[in-house]
Formats: sequence, structure tokens, C-alpha cells
Amino acid sequence: MCPLFKILAQSKMLWVIYIFLPLILGLIIFSIFIAQLPRKLPIGIINEDQSSLSYDISQQVSASPTLELKAYYPSLSAAKEDLNSGKIYGALILPYDLERKVKLGITQNLPFYYNAQFILVGKALDNALLPIIMIQNAKLEAARELITSQNINAAISKTTPIIPHINPLYNPKNNYAQFLITLILPCLWQILVALGLLNLLSYPIRDSLDFFTRISFNLFIMLFWAMIMVFCFSYWGFTLVGQIDLIFFGFLVLGLSISGVVVLLMAILKIPSKALSIIAAYTAPSLAFAGVTYPESAMESFASFWNHILPISYFMRFYLEQANYASPILKSLHTLAPLCIFILTLPLGHLIYLKRNWLRG
Repeated sequence: MCPLFKILAQSKMLWVIYIFLPLILGLIIFSIFIAQLPRKLPIGIINEDQSSLSYDISQQVSASPTLELKAYYPSLSAAKEDLNSGKIYGALILPYDLERKVKLGITQNLPFYYNAQFILVGKALDNALLPIIMIQNAKLEAARELITSQNINAAISKTTPIIPHINPLYNPKNNYAQFLITLILPCLWQILVALGLLNLLSYPIRDSLDFFTRISFNLFIMLFWAMIMVFCFSYWGFTLVGQIDLIFFGFLVLGLSISGVVVLLMAILKIPSKALSIIAAYTAPSLAFAGVTYPESAMESFASFWNHILPISYFMRFYLEQANYASPILKSLHTLAPLCIFILTLPLGHLIYLKRNWLRG
């Protein structure tokens, strides 16, 4: 019997890696982001003014699809208790004499406290609250102008002389699922490629043919899951305007890159547990340093260094170019070109196996 088939018959872990983990991880990630946009984020209000203006602002907060007015608090200290415990994500203060001072033309600040530890939640709160304040400003200015002009259209035109016409591209609905899932799943995919190959190489290898058969089989299984992943992205409505076959080629190059790193580490260490530890430490920061959630231009030296030694960083640039912009083939291939350095570790690892007589040529 072929050594590969013997391994598959003996190893339950490989069946877990090849069948159950891709399904379970994919379902978990999708279930987390199924809402696609943050909805009904609970916040509190400290209404010190108790005026019609403060009531109007509270009603607009309640009407917002992103915000949920969880409770009114008598003081900021009372709100902070729920803010610290996670019952609410933010607290808005409507200060005393708000309406009177606004009518007198005195600029007022509306303090808003939120937990900045949750970056995406904080951004969603900020984006939801800003239009509410802008609408109130426009309404107040329109009311003042209406008193003098007695013409509603003239009053509106004076309060809003410039009307922005903003057209979001590539992710028009600000879909957090598209932003995060298209990064998280490829990061998990590369880890599964490494796990599968580490398990296959941990068994005695008969010769070079057996060696490359195991690498090819592992890539074949993982490329199947990569195809499923891309078709799921399309089914979920994520932006995918480029060439799908070119994206599959990118996954192949990424898979070869990760395989090369794994083979080289196994050739040097020859102990799967040590190789697994190093691979885990190497790939674990992928989500942070791939250049999507943490832009490369903002990285300091260490983060930039880690970004450049991760194959997933180059792949994600390639994927975003293809999926969002449909970049020309030559430009996309140029983006993938640095991965050739990682692929070269594959023949290098094979050479070390041969030198140590772990293979029979």
C-alpha cells in the first residue's frame, strides 16, 4: 500500500485537519459576523438638561439602527459602572442648560465616553453619533434662518450650502464581514496548510517521490477548501470583480510558500513538536501584521519586519488588488513575486533531507 494511504488510514488528526477543522472554523467565523454590520450597540445617556432638544437627541439615538438606548443614568459615575462591566459600550452626556445656551448661540460640547478597547465597535459608535449631531446642527441653523428669511428653501440652502455626495467604493455598505472574513479565513487556511503538512512529514518518508507526493496531496486538499472559500465570498456578496482563476493561482503560490517554510523547519529540526511551535509563533501574528487591519504604512520597524516575512502579507495585497480593483495580470503577478523567495525554501528543505539521508534520492 502507498505510504500516503497508510498514513491517512492511521492518522485521525489528518481527517480532523482536512475535513472537520475547515468546516468548523468557517462556520464559527461566519456565525460571528453573520450580521455584517454592528447593530443595536447599547449606550447610555446622562440627561442633565431635560429639555425638548435633549429629548429630541435621545429619540434620534433610539431610532438609529446602530445604537440602542439602554438606559438613562443620573450621573457619569453610574454610567461608568455599566461601561466597565460591558453592559453598555458608550455614555453620552447632555449637559445642563444645553438648549438655552444653544439658542443663545453659545457653542456646546456633548461629551461621549466609549470603550476604545473595542476598536471596530468604537468606530461604529462614532460613525453613528456624528450624523445625529450634524442633523441637530442643521435643524437649529435652519430654524434661525427661517425666522429671518421666512422661506424654508432659502433657510435650508443657507444652512447647508455644500452638500457632500460621498460614494464609497469596494465595500459600499461598510460591511465588517467582508473586511474581516476575507482576512481571517485566508490566515486560518495557511495555518491548516502548515498543520496538514507537518502531520504528513512526521511519518517516515520512503523517497523523494513519496516526499513530494505528500506535499502535493496536502496542497490539493487545501486548494479545494480555498475554492470553497472564494465561492462562499461570492455567495455572501463580497466584492469580487477580478479573475477567480487568478485568485486560485494566488492560493496555490501561498500554499507552496507555506509548504516551503514547513519543509525547511522540519528538515532543520526533524522534531514535529518543535517545528509546530515555531510555525505557530510565526503565523499567529498574521491577522495583525498582514497589512489589512493594521496598515503597513503605519507600522513601526518590528511590525513592518514581521509583515515582510509573512507570505500572507503579499497574498492579501494580491487578493485585494484582484477582488476589489481587478488589477491587470502582470501587476498582480508582480505583487505575488516576493513569494518566490519563500517557495525556494521547498527545494532547500528537500536538499537538507537528502544530505541527512532521510530520503533515498
